[in-house]
Formats: sequence, structure tokens, C-alpha cells
Amino acid sequence: MLAVECLDANVVQDLMSGALDDAARGVVLGHLDTCEDCRELLAVTASDTLENVIVDTHPYPAKLVKPRTVDLALDETVTPEIAARDVALESVTRKLALDETVDSATGAMTTGLEATMMSHDDSVETGRRMHVGPIAGKAFGRYTLDERLGAGAMGVVWRARDPKLDRDVALKLLKRHDPSLMERLVREAQSMAQVSHPNVVGVYDVGVAEGNAYIAMELVTGKSLRGWQSAKDRTVPEIVAAYVAAGRGLAAAHRAGIVHRDFKPDNVLVGDDERVRVTDFGLAAAKPRESGVVHSIADVSLTTSGSVLGTPAYMAPEQFSGGNVDPRTDQFNFCASLYEALYGERPFEGKTFDELADNVIEGRVKPAPSGTQIAGGLRAIIVRGLSPKPGDRFATMDHLLAELGRDRARPWRRTAIGCAALAAALALGLVADWAVRDRGEMQIRQSFALTGNAIEKTMKRLSEHFHMVSAIAYREQALRDVAGHYDQADFGLGTIEADRGELERLHDTLASTEWVNAGNSQRAIVDYKGRLLYTSYAPQIWNTDMTAVPPIKRALDAGKGDSVTVVSYADPAILATKVLGSAPPSHGLALMFARVLALGDKARDRSEARAIYLELEDATPLLDELHLDEKTVLALVSPDGTSIANTGLSDVLVGAAPRSGDIANVSDRGHVYQVQSRAIHGFDGATEIARVVMARKLDGVLQLFPGASLVFALAALAALGVAVATAMRARQITGARVV
Repeated sequence: MLAVECLDANVVQDLMSGALDDAARGVVLGHLDTCEDCRELLAVTASDTLENVIVDTHPYPAKLVKPRTVDLALDETVTPEIAARDVALESVTRKLALDETVDSATGAMTTGLEATMMSHDDSVETGRRMHVGPIAGKAFGRYTLDERLGAGAMGVVWRARDPKLDRDVALKLLKRHDPSLMERLVREAQSMAQVSHPNVVGVYDVGVAEGNAYIAMELVTGKSLRGWQSAKDRTVPEIVAAYVAAGRGLAAAHRAGIVHRDFKPDNVLVGDDERVRVTDFGLAAAKPRESGVVHSIADVSLTTSGSVLGTPAYMAPEQFSGGNVDPRTDQFNFCASLYEALYGERPFEGKTFDELADNVIEGRVKPAPSGTQIAGGLRAIIVRGLSPKPGDRFATMDHLLAELGRDRARPWRRTAIGCAALAAALALGLVADWAVRDRGEMQIRQSFALTGNAIEKTMKRLSEHFHMVSAIAYREQALRDVAGHYDQADFGLGTIEADRGELERLHDTLASTEWVNAGNSQRAIVDYKGRLLYTSYAPQIWNTDMTAVPPIKRALDAGKGDSVTVVSYADPAILATKVLGSAPPSHGLALMFARVLALGDKARDRSEARAIYLELEDATPLLDELHLDEKTVLALVSPDGTSIANTGLSDVLVGAAPRSGDIANVSDRGHVYQVQSRAIHGFDGATEIARVVMARKLDGVLQLFPGASLVFALAALAALGVAVATAMRARQITGARVV
């Protein structure tokens, strides 16, 4: 005898009701002799049946409603032989191997409609096991039988040709003549015929031929939804999309007043065209309309109140307890199937029928397996559909499908797109800022270079002007008189008073001399002892000691040469000489030019300073002359650190300017400046007499506050990081694999 896989609940029920033909019954009984699990399943089912038919005194599980009457088919067909066998099996432990009994739909005992997905080879093997009357090539009514696709407990499915409409159909036939089974087959056809929807297998015809009932249905080439799931690794969106399509078929049945009551992946077909179709409405029943009128399928119900019908692994609490069954029952069956497809395990624990019933009725859903990639939002939807109270589930199947059809990756994707756009905007701003800054830096370098050239040209012009003026002054007799004057008292040839009188005469002569007008320049004459004989700042002041002024002391000591230096109006040494008058400027800088009138022996390279011609030029007009554009600000800094600026250049920028001549970025008062220092050298070309500090604001697109570019760069990186993380999360959701 050929072996078969474990039996499911429908096969056991048909065995007990006598619905199996002799060949099928022999195969099933042979399998029972070798399979303890199936004997336990039969024992449980037989025990429950005998409690109703024979004794009606055994206790029932606390959570189940005691049946009031017996299923019509069972009441009419249970035989003494079956009853005796069942009583013998009552001593076996009532443990239900649910995993094997439910999944056996893909085995040799597959139901008729599930067999439409079987391959040709499988159908040949099935044909060897169970021979039925019709044979290939034989006419059956108006149809011509072509190939047997598969067989189940109640009937067999053939590929047949409808010559009238010139199309292939799936023809479901009963295995033997039985009025109750014929009535059930007709009710199934009527249920399916009331639903016209792309996701429900279409029914073309129902009738009786040669004393046997048949259903002519849409021929679906493909596999069951369970087979489709296991054919290859499926992503979560693929699984959900397939179940949503099946759910649309259920929703269409509900709108037609039909409740499936046995939805499971084995009762859903996936064609080669990838279209999902719900089938096997053999347990379907009508639901009441809002008006209270029942949309009847037949006069005799498939089950009576209180009996259990369906596949236990997917049944709703009301199916276990014999409560009212409505479209929300299909919702539960649907969510139990979807849970299994996503998590790789069923939602409720239960190794026995009673244990499973308790867990389902109490709503004890298993926790998600470790390592699952199923989103929490999707799990919440499924768990709500598995609520033990129908009122806690979704109002309709359409509401459930709307939640399942929602793009759960959409918020993550939107966040990723938004953050990516933000990162791109910030990056674009940084690039634009970099471009603007680069252009600004180039302009600044050009401005600083032009200012440096202007400094050299201006100093050269001032030097030439001074030498020209001093050369003219040298020709003045008054200055030569100063050069030829000696204090006679130093040689014992006169008195101090006489020398003082001679100095006063020289002072008066200098004061009355018409000096060459050289703009705003001020002049002073110093004799060989460093005494001030004349200053244009205050002609009445004379005979003050100028040796305390470093440039004068150096000139006297050198005895020759010309020099230029920068002095501060507030220098105490300058103030003590009163060369600037009695009321000198309180602040500012001046360029002091000095030319020594010397006498000496050129052959011996020896000379003696006889007089010093001084010219003082205010530095402010010099800065104005060097100021070439409005954006560049300048400051002149003396050796002692005193500075003047033409536009209020801050001390921060002045102090931060590198003395090396490099350009540095300096933050000041909310802006970034580029600063550079250029040295001003004396007539010898080596001595630094002052510095000109140049500064210009480095404007950019992101020049909002100091360090704005860095902040924006960090923000761009952060936004990019969030974009990548959320995009990966969206990809994880859309590409998640089932456990």
C-alpha cells in the first residue's frame, strides 16, 4: 500500500462520515497504522463525535460551548465500524500534532481545489493511488476530461475542455454519489458564483452528469499561496502584497454576504500570472444583511450552532467556542495566516486541541521571534486582527487591507529624502560659500598687493620730495650759518652769554627765512649740540634739547646721512623737546625725515654733524593716499606699537596681523577678516620704521557668524548621516526577509 503524508482535519472528518471511496479509505487506514500523531488526531475527533452521538455525558473543555446537535453529515453517516474503531482509539493521548495536520494540505490527501496547482507528475502519482470512475478522454456532460490534476477526500479535480465555449476549465467532481456531498458541492459553487472578483476563482458552471455533481471553475496554473511562499525567499512587502490581494477577494465575498470561515494559505491560489485568487468556499456560509434577512446559500447549514468547523491552526475564538461567525472571523483567519507567513511560525502555542483553543480564546499571541525584521507597526496591525473579541478587530476587511496597504517605509523614506535634500542644500551652500570665499580671497590678495605697491611708491615719492626740499634748504644762508656756529665759550674765546646771544640771532634769522612751501610739512632745525633752533610748529620756541629723541641722537652720533622714522605725537621724548609746540596733537603719528649737514674729511671718511634739517609729515594723509578701495581698511603701526587707522581698524585685527607678511584669517565682531602686515623701511632699505596693517572682510554665502561654515559643514554631515540611516531603514522595511 502506498504511504501518504499526515492527514488534515477535513480528511479525518470525511473518513468518519464515510465520504471516502474504498481506495482512498484503504490508503488512509494504512497510514493510521503507521502514524501515532494521526491516530491521536482521529482519537480526538472521534471522542468529540462520540460524546455528541452516543454518550453526551463527557465533560467539555471549559472554554468550548457544548454542542447542542450533531453535524448533519456526521449524524447520518457514522457507522458502527467507525464508532468501534474510535472507541478503541479513545485510550490514546489526546495530543494534536497541529503542524503536521494543517500543513498536510500539500500532501497526497490535498483537497480538490488545492490539487489544481499540482504538477502533471504529481497528478499521475495521485492517480495511481486513488482510482475514480472518470477517465481521460471520456466525455462528462458537455465537457471532455483531459488530465486529472489531483484528488482530495471529497472529490477529484480534472482539467477538462469545454467545447461549447472553446476553453479549458478545472472540473471538480465528487468521488461517489452521495446526496449530502452533492449538496455541499453545490453550496460551494453557489458561494463562489456570488462573488465576481479578480481575486476569487471564477465559477463557470455547476450541475449533475452521470449521477455525479460537478463544478466547472476557472483553471489556474500555478501553486497554492503556501507553495508560492516557500518557492523562494520572499520579502515582507511581497508577502503582504500577496495577502492584501487575497484579502480583496475575501472583502468581495463579504460584500456579497459570504463568510469563508476557512481562509488559509492552502485555500489561496497564485497563478503563473502572479494573480492571487481565493478558492475553496466549501465551509462558507451567508451572513445576515443589515435588514435582518439572511442571504441564504442553502436551506441546510454546513454546521449547527456550537460545533467546530475549520482548520484549528487558523480558527478564530468564536469558531472554537461555537459563537457567531461573521466577516471578522475571516479577518482572524487571514491575520493568523499572514502572521505565519511573516514570522515562520503560528501566532498561538498549542500542542493539543484544548491548549490551542485556550490560547486563542485568551488572545495569548506569541512574542515576535528574535532577529525578526518585521516592523512594529505591521505587527500591531496583525495582532489587532487576532484580537479574541471580534469587536476589537477592524470594522471590515477593507479597513484591515487599508492599514496593510499603507506604505510603512514611507515616513522613513520621506525623512531620508528630506534629510538628503537638507544635506544637499547645506553642501550647495558650502560650495557656493567656498566659491564666493575663493573669489573674495583672490580679490583680497590683489588688493593687498596693490596696497603694498602703493606703499613703496608713496614712500619713494616722499623720500624724493624730502631730498629735494632739504637740498634747497641746504642752500639757505641761515642754515649754513647754523652749520658754521661754534660756542666760543667751549674754547675759552668768549662767554656763555655771548654764545646765547649768537644762538638767539640764528633763531631769529631762521624764523624770518622764507622756507619752500611743501604742503603740510612742518620743519625744524637742530644745531651740532642737538639744540632746537627753530620749529615751524612754534617759531617762538627754541634752545630745547633734542638729543632725547632717538633719530636725532643717531644722526648726531653718525655725523652723516639721511633718515626717516615714524614717531608718535604722544611720545614723552618728543613732548619734552616742544618741537611740536606748546599744544601738540594728542594722538597720531608723523613721519620724521632728517638730513645731516656735515663737515669733514672725505679722504679719511670722517665727518661731523653741524646741523640737522627735520621735516615732519602727518601720517593720516599718508593712510588716505594708500587707501585704494572702500573694502580694505588700513592701519599704520609705529615701532612702539602706537597705531592709527583710517576707518577705525580694531586693535584685535592690528594685533593679529602676522609680522611675516602672511595673510591670516581673523574673527572680529561677528565677521571673518583677512589681514596682512607690510613693513615700511627707512632710507637704508633694511631698518623697519613702521608697519602698514591691511584688513578686509572675507564675505561668503554662509558668513552669518564666526565659524558658520564649520557649523554648516557639521550640519550637512549630520543630515547626510540621518538620510543614510533612514534610507537604510526604509530599505530594510521594503526589503526585509521573512523569518
